[in-house]
Order: sequence, then C-alpha cells, then structure tokens
Amino acid sequence: MRSILRRWPVFLPVIAIVFCSGLTMAWGQEQLSPYLMTDPGYANAVGLNQGATGMPAARANHRMVSSSFNADEPSLAERVADLESRLAAADKKAAAVKKKAAGKPSVSAGGRLFWDFGNFTQDANSFAQVGNAENGVEPRTARIFVKGTAFDVFDGVVEMAFEPSNGETSFKNVYFTVNELPLLGSVRVGHYKEPFSLEQLTSNRWMTFMERSVADVFTPARNVGVMAFDVSESERMTWAIGAFVDQMDDKPPLDHGDHTATAVTMRWTFLPWYDEATEGRGLLHTGISYSYRDAADSQVRFRQRPEAHLGPYVVNTDYMDAESYQLLAAEMAFVYGPFSVQSEYIGAYVDRIGAPNANFNGVYVYTSYFLTGEHRPYKRSGGVFDRLKPFENFFRVRDADGYVQTGKGAWELAYRYSYLDLNDAGILGGRVSDHTFGVNWYLTPYTRLMFNYVDSTLYDAGLEGNMDIFEMRAQMDF
Repeated sequence: MRSILRRWPVFLPVIAIVFCSGLTMAWGQEQLSPYLMTDPGYANAVGLNQGATGMPAARANHRMVSSSFNADEPSLAERVADLESRLAAADKKAAAVKKKAAGKPSVSAGGRLFWDFGNFTQDANSFAQVGNAENGVEPRTARIFVKGTAFDVFDGVVEMAFEPSNGETSFKNVYFTVNELPLLGSVRVGHYKEPFSLEQLTSNRWMTFMERSVADVFTPARNVGVMAFDVSESERMTWAIGAFVDQMDDKPPLDHGDHTATAVTMRWTFLPWYDEATEGRGLLHTGISYSYRDAADSQVRFRQRPEAHLGPYVVNTDYMDAESYQLLAAEMAFVYGPFSVQSEYIGAYVDRIGAPNANFNGVYVYTSYFLTGEHRPYKRSGGVFDRLKPFENFFRVRDADGYVQTGKGAWELAYRYSYLDLNDAGILGGRVSDHTFGVNWYLTPYTRLMFNYVDSTLYDAGLEGNMDIFEMRAQMDF
C-alpha cells in the first residue's frame, strides 16, 4: 500500500484522461439527444439504434457523428436557394392568375331597399291649396344591380328599380365607361345622371336628409347620353360635359322622331382647401353647373312636392310653350371635423313662345353635426360626398362575465332651409319654403335609420298654408 501511495503521481495523467473522456462522451450524447428523439433515421445514420436488449447496437465517435450530420442536413446556402426558388414559383403563379383575371370581366351584384313612413298634418289653408295629404308607407327605393370591370379600362352597370307608385320596372344606371383615354379621361355612354348639382349627384344612400331639397326640381337627373369626364392629377379639380336626349326619364328608353329634344350639360368643381393629413376632415368644395336644353314637344313644366315623397305636389307651373330653357347652379360645401355646411342656388331661365321669358329659382342651405365625431367623407374623383363609415358599428352582445356590451354606431343631427319660387312673368306656380330637421343613426356603413320633421309653408292663391310632416326611413344597401 505504501508503495502504491508513493507512486500515485504516476497515475495522475491516466486518471485525468479517463475523466475528460467521460465528460466528452456525456456532452456528445446531450447534443445528439434532440436528433435521436425527433429523427430515428438520424440515429440509424450514426449507428445508435438499440437492439432487442435495449442497449446501443453500435457506438460512433464524435467525428463520425459530425460527418453523418453534415451529410444529411442541407447547408445554409442550399436552404436559401430552395427558398428563393419557391418564392419565384409563387410570384410566377400570382402573375399568371392576375393575367388571366385581366383577360375577362369581373362581375359583382348588389342592391338597396328603403322603407318609408310619412305622417301629415295640415291647417285649413293648406287643405284648401293642395287637398288632403294622406299618411302612407312605401318602399321608397327597391333596386338591384350588376356591375363589372374588364381589361383595366372598361366598367359598366345595369341597375333596375321597382317603382311602387306605378308598379313598373324602370332604368336607373345603365351604362358602360371607357377609362384612361388621352385628353378626355373617361367617356360614358348610356342612361345615368347628367353632371349637374352636388345634391343630385350625391347618392341617396348617403344623403343627409330623406329627400333632396325643393330646389332640386330643376335638376335633370338621369337621361340617355354620352359624357366625357376627368379629374386633375392633384384631385383638386373635376370636370364633366355631355350631350343627352332630354326628358327620357327612367323608363326603358325608346325615342324616335324628327324633333328629338337634346341637352348639353356640364359641371366643374374645385377644392380650394383639402386637409390631406386627415383625409378630408377639413375641406372647402366649390362648383358650378350649366345646362342648355331644348324643350321636349315645345313645352316645359316644373312641379314639386314638399320634402316628402309621399306628399302631394304643392307648386306647379303647368305646361308652358317654350323653345328652350337653361339651368345654372352654384354649389358650396364646407367640412370641419364633425361639422359641415352645404348650400346651392339653382336657377331656370325659360325661353317662352309668344310670351315673356320666365325666370325661376330655388336655394337651400343646411348644416349637420356628428355627435359621435365622424365627418362627411368626400370622393375627390367625382366632386361629391361618399359613404359614411361609423367609428364603431352598432352591436349588442353579452360578454364572458354576463355583462351586455353595446356599440353605438354613428349619430348625426341636421337642419336644412330650402326655398323655391315658381312665380314670374305671369306664371303663378307658387312659392314654398321648408324647414327640415333630421336625426340619422348609422348602424353600419350599409344600414341606417332616418327621422325627419318638415315644417312646410306654401304661398299660393293669396293663402299661406302650413303642413307639418313627420317621416322616417329604414334603409339598407349591399
């Protein structure tokens, strides 16, 4: 024993070598364990499969393991090359899909439905002037449409309406457009709205009030024609000019004869101020419209209801013999956050046959305010207002704790004053002024409830008659 103890320094190198070899083997097994657990094939490659006894069938040194690992796993360069190849194939497939889609039209369908209710209260003078204004319920608008685009430059719409007043089907927007033309911009052919009046060109899907103002009596609305239009590169200015067949109205059009009434209508708009940073929460819109029109069958008539479609006509010039007439409109709109103001003046100048010329005019001004903070969206490419999107849609659900959570939608208050004078040059068509108060609840961008109260005063036949109108609408479009 003493001799062994005297010679223990001789065994130190041997002990150190054995100890280090043990650590190296343990470290190697720890590093290999993830591969052994997840990839049996890897275990086969390095000779570490277990036999029936549960013991390793073979052992490999660290060099063998490393060489087997490098042989089976792809290098970083190979992985990058494979990824680039896959991305290139995906891009090629996407380009092929896009090319195929551009080679045929894309089509979508939709529609709108408005249900209206109206209640009328009259004084004795109003009853004597226009008779009994009856309460009523109607589908104010029931439409379906199909629209499509093709080859990046063509678009078209076929929109039909079911009219409750006469039970007929009528044309609304039925046209096709060629875009990206040099100088002209876009050219549209078919049945659509003439480029006249901000109020008229703003869709009734997002008008502030249930009906347009009494001054709208002069606007030509939809007719058959051809029109060129465009927007400036900065989208601060728009223009449109077109030639139309006058008084084709909304029935499926058929016109023939030697004396077809025609019209030339044009509109120009300009944005002196548009807040780019807030995408139009602040803006000032200006515009002017003009139309020269032959008188269809050498006669012209203007008549108008109060601002309720279920109401009776309250002013009426009857038919006047005329060669032609001209329309002129000046428009302005101002938006500052949730507050907005809009106004228009519209005049009609009639060239009568065998009688003095007659001048009629109408005007409106209105203001609105969103209690929930939204603003009226503006479509710069058309110089008109667009669909409102509430900050929060209406919803009502119960959460996990049993509490009811409600989304409020968007709430808007509005007031409008409008005036129409159809008395001039011996024509006694009457004068009417309306005060309209409105509350709008936008449940979603496509669903809205509207409540209007109209205080309408008619000056006719030496009488001043008053009519109070309460109306509401439930509307949805899709």
